[in-house]
Amino acid sequence: MSETGQARGKSRRESILQAALDCFTEHGIEGTTIEMIRDKSGASTGSLYHHFANKEDIASTLFLDGLHNYSEPLLKGLAACSDARDGIEIMVTSYIDWVTENPDWARFIFSARGRVIRGAAAEALKDNNRKQFMALRDWLQPHIEQGVLQPLPLDLYHALVNGPIQDYCRAWLAGRVRHSPRQHARTFANAAWRSVAV
Repeated sequence: MSETGQARGKSRRESILQAALDCFTEHGIEGTTIEMIRDKSGASTGSLYHHFANKEDIASTLFLDGLHNYSEPLLKGLAACSDARDGIEIMVTSYIDWVTENPDWARFIFSARGRVIRGAAAEALKDNNRKQFMALRDWLQPHIEQGVLQPLPLDLYHALVNGPIQDYCRAWLAGRVRHSPRQHARTFANAAWRSVAV
């Protein structure tokens, strides 16, 4: 396929995914039909099925693309960061930035996780999580060995560093708290640092 054809294919795929996100946001996954996504995206039936097998495939792809869209800048930021405190702040602020820039996508990921875990994309989700786990472990380990960070299980690091901001973001996305997570980014970053620093 030519570069132009590849770009058109990517653009069509992205327009279908954006249309699906719009439909899922308005009607929920159950209430959305493949026809609604097709009509919203302007894709032909053939084009839609060229890119995706069914609605579940669209939902799973949207979920996995969202995780990648969030984790790629996080991991790049950590790879370029040699200071432990700055890295912990990146873990917090990259999450806040992604959620506040992509609120509908974030709501979808929160609501669709159980569905994806039980679906055909479960293995792809495990593989994605495994890669991110290893990258975080590799970044944290030198700081732990230097005695700057506590020698905690990685799952506990996730709970201490990202757990509080995830909880706040869920509340913000649901309209239960008024202030944007960005207004409290420094507070969450400082709290995360105090919870894992030696």
